[in-house]
Amino acid sequence: MTSGFKPFDHDGTYEFLAGARREAPVFYNPETDYWVVTRREDVLAVFKDTERFSAANVLTSLKPYPEELTRFLAENDFTVEPVQSNTDRPRHTRIRQSAGQFLNPRRYREIEPRVRALVQDYIADLRERAARGEDEVDIVAALTHEMPARVVFMLLGVDDVDPLQIKRWALNRATMIWGKLTEQEMIDAGHELNDFFQFCRRIVEDRKVSPRDDYPSKLLELRDGDDEILTENEIVCLVFALLLAGHEAVTNGLTISILTLLEHREAWEELVADPTLIPKAIEEVLRHSTPVMTWRRLALEDVELSGVTIPAGAKVLLSLASANHDEDRFDNPEVFDIHRPNSREHLSFGYGIHVCMGAPLARAELKIVLEELVSAFPGMSLVEGQQLDWTPTMAHRGPLSLKVRLGGSENG
Repeated sequence: MTSGFKPFDHDGTYEFLAGARREAPVFYNPETDYWVVTRREDVLAVFKDTERFSAANVLTSLKPYPEELTRFLAENDFTVEPVQSNTDRPRHTRIRQSAGQFLNPRRYREIEPRVRALVQDYIADLRERAARGEDEVDIVAALTHEMPARVVFMLLGVDDVDPLQIKRWALNRATMIWGKLTEQEMIDAGHELNDFFQFCRRIVEDRKVSPRDDYPSKLLELRDGDDEILTENEIVCLVFALLLAGHEAVTNGLTISILTLLEHREAWEELVADPTLIPKAIEEVLRHSTPVMTWRRLALEDVELSGVTIPAGAKVLLSLASANHDEDRFDNPEVFDIHRPNSREHLSFGYGIHVCMGAPLARAELKIVLEELVSAFPGMSLVEGQQLDWTPTMAHRGPLSLKVRLGGSENG
């Protein structure tokens, strides 16, 4: 049964996982060399057990870097090191405490008006297109692709960078970590990766001279020259991490929210009639159409889950998508129901000490975008017959493009 697991092909994933939860809730996948965990109870157990499961492999590429790439990165002073999602205690605690002094709900609330103004600018562009008779648009290219990167720029104090360049770098990095690349593709991607890292280094160097009210400046202030608090390289790596994690998942979450709601027209119509339902709808999208399908851990000793022993040293793939569809927690999990009472019990942002620090901001971005869309384009619909191409990794899930008909606007 487990031979049907296709980690890089999202079509049929949920059907396969439903069978796995029943027949092989923990199984070994030779293609990736990972033990796959599918039941919510087991996924939670792994997240909670930081003594027997390490986060060290969260951002490790599925394939080792080719020797040529390793040499190139060393020659270019590429000094990426684990700083947050792929660290364990006590290092994780030290770094997260510093990062959390800037990346926190209070800061996110402060920038929400700017986020809404940004979204409204994109909506205004869409209105203009609709007024010109351009009813069919790719909502990814028009809104969800670059907008989340601009939100991250607000946190970084960056205002003179092409967001599309950052998106290319981030998708390239994600593909190196979770994708399936040939050796030459990996080498080419590594050159882009170095450009990405050096860009982050330049931001930190600039803030040392000209501090602002932003994330790298706050980290430098906290460091105050003390390596025991944070090293300069850790700060560069934290900026690098934010420029990857801070928007790729949000792009996928936004796109998949629009797709799922328009596929379930009655839900979209409910949000048009009552936008106060949007927060509940967001949680159900995150559960039902999980934008980050998997996460990873490393077994530090033999551990038994659902009667299967995962050996010490084994790499573990936590199927968040499967956990979010577990029948033991969610009634009729394949049904999309924005009124589901426990939809927020999904694991799409992880759990425990590594739970996503940006979850409140991601939720705010999703809420603002949906509020503005249902108000401006209540008649929006999917273009029929389109073939969706998905993000080519085993972690992120989102359409690379999504064609919609705007259906006019309240002013048109």
